[in-house]
Amino acid sequence: MDKLRIIPKLEVKNSNLIKGLQYEGLRKIGNPVEYANRYYEEGADQINIIDIVSSLYSRDNLYEIIDKITEDIFIPICVGGGIQSIEHIVKLLNCGADRVIINSAALRNSEFLKEVANIFGSQFISVSIEAKKINNEYFCMMDHGRENSNIKVVEWIKHLTKNNVGEIIINSVDNDGMECGYDFSLFEQMSEDIKCPIVISGGAGNISHFLEAAKIKLISGLCASTIFHFNKLKVVDIKQGLKKNKIEIVE
Repeated sequence: MDKLRIIPKLEVKNSNLIKGLQYEGLRKIGNPVEYANRYYEEGADQINIIDIVSSLYSRDNLYEIIDKITEDIFIPICVGGGIQSIEHIVKLLNCGADRVIINSAALRNSEFLKEVANIFGSQFISVSIEAKKINNEYFCMMDHGRENSNIKVVEWIKHLTKNNVGEIIINSVDNDGMECGYDFSLFEQMSEDIKCPIVISGGAGNISHFLEAAKIKLISGLCASTIFHFNKLKVVDIKQGLKKNKIEIVE
């Protein structure tokens, strides 16, 4: 297993950092640039930034934010939300993004991932999965959890691993913002043969949730937002807790 990464997630709407519960009831938190700098200083290994409006309305309002964030932050910045074209990706990379996060566009047209990989390389692609449990099965959601693609998460992951994407981010829509722990049942049907890095997100509320997730061999990154935004724990607290429990982390 790779050394574990701790990854704060910033969800942005109209240049504001926001947070909701189960992808609904969005609250304004503050300035995303200030929060990104705070997490960088606390020792974050990567920062994921999602423009939740862009995915719905095809707006391109992240460029200025990414440009400001990357001025003084020297860890990977991964950006997603409404990415539907090569032009959009070029703009984000020119603003300083290290990797792009793609969800809805890939579900609607799986050939888009191949096109992006052929131009930029698979290492520049993170595929986000918004997983929601419906009738005891997990389905991939689109447009920030609002639309069901009718594609099962397990089948989509099999497809992605065959196409050598750089990273898969699995977000639990049901656990998002609930601080009830990561949804580990998502992994019960996943193959141990998956080679690409897996990041999980949604539900972290205390240090024990991170420790439990760290035991799963497939996982190389733990993503969280609420617990960090509201100062319940800092990135450095999580890292110290993991180290005390003999878990290898990125230093």
